[in-house]
Amino acid sequence: MSVFKLRNYQQNDLNEIVSLFNATIQAINKKDYTAQQIAQWVQTTPDYDKWHEILASSYTIVAEQGTRILGFGSITESGELNYLYVDKAWIGYGIGKAIAEDLIDHATKAGAKKITVYSSITAKPFFEQLGLNVIEQKSNYRNGVLLLNYLMEKPLRENSVTYGFFK
Repeated sequence: MSVFKLRNYQQNDLNEIVSLFNATIQAINKKDYTAQQIAQWVQTTPDYDKWHEILASSYTIVAEQGTRILGFGSITESGELNYLYVDKAWIGYGIGKAIAEDLIDHATKAGAKKITVYSSITAKPFFEQLGLNVIEQKSNYRNGVLLLNYLMEKPLRENSVTYGFFK
């Protein structure tokens, strides 16, 4: 496997992130969603200001090899995992897991009580492997098109001061 590193999001990553987001959905999620559903999900005319606002206002990291972004993810201090996408050519190489573990670790240290994610049908098994459980199947409509996803959660252990002793 090729080596990749995780680093913090920078605004100049935005074009590549949005392209990766759209390409991954179009290639990977087509096994679980129709062409009509995918057309409602991808962003053909993205609002880059809104994207940047969301990514910059949460803990967002990218996985990169050299200067190429292989994946990205973002999570709030309260544990809401907003994005986790990996380039379609790099799925299965541990990049998604590395991003997820870093995001969860950050939220845990920030005091989050649980991790929550609205998972696609496609990503549900990945999040289950990370210990998240389905709370509810959600029916979302965009322009009259149904997009199913799952609200998933994982409780975190209470963060406590240990004063040098084991928890």
